[in-house]
Amino acid sequence: MINNNIILIGPLATGKSTVAAKLSEITGLLNFPIDKLKWYYRFKNGYNLQTSTEILSNKGFEELIAYVEAFFGTNELKSILNEFEGIIDLGATDSYCDTLQRMRELKRFFHDFPNIFLILPSKNKKKSKEILDQRLYKRYEKDPLKAPVMESYMKMNEKFINSNYNRQIAKHVIYAADKSIETIAKEILKKSQFDNYERRATFLQRVS
Repeated sequence: MINNNIILIGPLATGKSTVAAKLSEITGLLNFPIDKLKWYYRFKNGYNLQTSTEILSNKGFEELIAYVEAFFGTNELKSILNEFEGIIDLGATDSYCDTLQRMRELKRFFHDFPNIFLILPSKNKKKSKEILDQRLYKRYEKDPLKAPVMESYMKMNEKFINSNYNRQIAKHVIYAADKSIETIAKEILKKSQFDNYERRATFLQRVS
């Protein structure tokens, strides 16, 4: 039986949350942002907010990723994907691959999920980086915690964009620059597989 979840992955500020909200509106499927759901597991597993804040402030975003992975990993993500059905918006760190081993781990993990969409601004990697840098600057320029380490966010995004590992995890890549949210959502729904044809046809009719 086909898994009906639509799973969105991508770097920071690529528009996953906005697209997820639109897909939820169109389909009526619930939206489950992993960046919010993961806090339950983090604190359950002993996550220390003060420690993470100090790491982010003193060492940057990549060091923070190394810390938080111990409190929310593939086992916790598997629990969420097995429990919930709908639009699953993964945080940038949840599909971030910096090694071949990590890519293979995630590829095995997502093997049975046909609707995994990597969202990037553009096929052109330089243009993608420029767009995301601008969005991150606008988002965090007045944030007292994140503004001082914004460069580390941008560096992680650059690695995400340049890596081919993430493209191997995804079943589809969506280039979103210069497209409306409705257009992106329709493109995703056209490429998605569901457990019956009528369900897919109904979703597409709503964006026709």
